[in-house]
Amino acid sequence: MDHFLVLVISVVFTVVLFGGQSAYWALVTKRQNEEAEVIRRLGISNEGAVDDIFSANKEDAVANMLGSFGAHLKRVLASAEDVQTVGQLLAKMSILGFFASALVIIFMNNVAAGLSLGSVAFVVPYISLRRAASSRADELLAQLPDALSLQARSLQAGLGLLETFRNVSEEMPAPVASEFGRVFEEIRLGREYREALGNLVLRNPGIFDLRLFVSSILLQRETGGNLIDILDNISNTIRERFVFKAKVKAMTSEARASGMILGSMPLVVALLITLVNPDYMTPLVTDPIGNVILGGAICLYATGVIIMYNLSSVDV
Repeated sequence: MDHFLVLVISVVFTVVLFGGQSAYWALVTKRQNEEAEVIRRLGISNEGAVDDIFSANKEDAVANMLGSFGAHLKRVLASAEDVQTVGQLLAKMSILGFFASALVIIFMNNVAAGLSLGSVAFVVPYISLRRAASSRADELLAQLPDALSLQARSLQAGLGLLETFRNVSEEMPAPVASEFGRVFEEIRLGREYREALGNLVLRNPGIFDLRLFVSSILLQRETGGNLIDILDNISNTIRERFVFKAKVKAMTSEARASGMILGSMPLVVALLITLVNPDYMTPLVTDPIGNVILGGAICLYATGVIIMYNLSSVDV
């Protein structure tokens, strides 16, 4: 009993400490972002912010040790504009998975359920990070047409290409402002256009239109051409794709609604049965054969959800 009490106290202490640290760093990051936004709006450059310009290329020992998987995690962190390292992310995932498993094993006395829940908890920070990266990419893509139009108008006004990046960083909201501002600062500090724009693509690997924009600028600088028309054409293409996506989303809304209803029915039925007659569902957790049946049901359920999602998704 003494060991159990010590374990519970350790778990509670670690959770509280981890939660407090997360809240503290979230507050610090928010304040730093607000200060950076004010500095960007005022057009002021400070030496403290210069160190973050090349953050995409900072060495990460854990990422280098993990090879391609570490590089993938590093790209996801960069896409989500998260300042933590790969080692910190893996530590957070490991702590969450360990304590989720420990709590289930201690209170339910079921190793299989504990390991299963621990595995799910282990990937939760990664899934959250992917969702943040995806949300930021969607927001950046939505702002890109206006940013390209602003660049085209700036070029028509007689400004150079480098100054158009500065205009976007000062006039547009984040995240497109921060990305174009990094390109401006990197080129201003001596980097070549190809390298600075290549870093822009590396920080946002999932945005095809951004790669098209970078390729067009680099090709125009080598072969010549009307960059204003190029930027206007890319901007109009992106806007037309948004309209087409909205039409496709409206046409597939019925299929997606049906998939959501069918996907939620097993969970709702299981919850209702558990509330009405808890003993009826208990063998699935306590009995070894029930564990096998529950694991198979979860696998089949996940397969069905993936199939329904793929059927209702249309790539544009």
